[in-house]
Amino acid sequence: MKRIIVIVASIFILILIGRLFYSILFNNDSTTNIQNIKNDVESGQYDYNKGTQQMNSRNFPEAEKHFLEALKYKDHLSKETYVNTLVNLGICCVNQEKPDQAKEYWQQAADLGDKDAANNLKVLNERLKHK
Repeated sequence: MKRIIVIVASIFILILIGRLFYSILFNNDSTTNIQNIKNDVESGQYDYNKGTQQMNSRNFPEAEKHFLEALKYKDHLSKETYVNTLVNLGICCVNQEKPDQAKEYWQQAADLGDKDAANNLKVLNERLKHK
């Protein structure tokens, strides 16, 4: 009798696990949907998001790598994400003592109309004058 209960319970658990994996892989509303992940990777959004996470954790070298990878997909990024990527690259560079690279990224973003980048550029130039 004990053996039958164990077999039935095992089958029940396997069915639950199967349903869970099915819902994760094929539910269109799920953020883990394989097609959504593939789209994020191919659009550069994945690297933008990873770069943002790394930057927020103050891991600037790793964040820079992800933002540079995101720029490879610039034709697929929205203008806002593209500009934010440039601004964030500037922040990463400043925090790694690479002001010349930061100026390049912020200038590109400022040329696209980003006021924060223009302000960052102005502050950086002033700071470099007084060094």
